[in-house]
Amino acid sequence: MPVPTTGRGGIRRGAVYGPPLPDGVLEGDGADRGLMFAFIGAHLGRQFEFVQSEWINDGVFFGGNDAKDPVAGSTDDSAEYTIPRRPVRRRLAALPRFVITRGGEYCFLPSLSALRRLGDLRD
Repeated sequence: MPVPTTGRGGIRRGAVYGPPLPDGVLEGDGADRGLMFAFIGAHLGRQFEFVQSEWINDGVFFGGNDAKDPVAGSTDDSAEYTIPRRPVRRRLAALPRFVITRGGEYCFLPSLSALRRLGDLRD
């Protein structure tokens, strides 16, 4: 993925961890597995947090009222999801939770020019 040259872009990457489930197995076996997600951007509020709050956890942008994304949204097992199809919408009831967030962190990553400036400081 190319590195963005303006403050509008972002870099995002996911990495899986843990053993894969065997073929045909649909239930968890207790092994620790999942996806580690990293995002580097110029403005968290306008990039990552906007996508989380407006696209994943609020369906207004696609006409889904207060629906959350059924895969990545923070839902519970009683969540209902409507697929906005034309001419008739399709409703999916009681979808299980697919994603469980185990933790999160915001870290400051200074730019190369900021690091150079800090490196040039004298006592």
